[in-house]
Amino acid sequence: MKKSFKIKYLQFLIAALLPLAAVAADGVTEGKRLSPDERKARVEQCRADPDQCRAEFIARREQWCKDNAERCQQIKTRIEQRRTQCQADPQQCQAERQARFEQYFKRVDSDGDGLLSRAEVEQAMPRMLHYFEAIDANKDGLISMQELSAALAARHERGRLRQDSTAL
Repeated sequence: MKKSFKIKYLQFLIAALLPLAAVAADGVTEGKRLSPDERKARVEQCRADPDQCRAEFIARREQWCKDNAERCQQIKTRIEQRRTQCQADPQQCQAERQARFEQYFKRVDSDGDGLLSRAEVEQAMPRMLHYFEAIDANKDGLISMQELSAALAARHERGRLRQDSTAL
């Protein structure tokens, strides 16, 4: 083998193996989205052991804050300011959330008919496609703003109930 080929081959191997080492160390590679199968496996792991999942999430967030201390503090400050604003005027916050939701829905609704088809969801929100049938309450093959809003409210309530049960 020529020396230059060996060097290039070694560089290729190192480039190929470094991401695998990151996966082994952290479970996912930096900046890489999980494949649908990997994501499904991760969801199942989290369902099986939600406390472990939560602990891993907190550890990743804390590490990110250590690595990005200034940005982390800016975000925490902004969150606290927003929390204070919403406590002072909850109706205003609710109205702003509703307006953002409606604006997003209209942006996803590419044909402007007020309903989201499977194709529109696949194009703009591929992760939500997995839940399409569950959100489509009347089973007409389309998601209305009311159906999506109800599904999000139910999801929020389940999260709140889960938090309440862990606090006991």
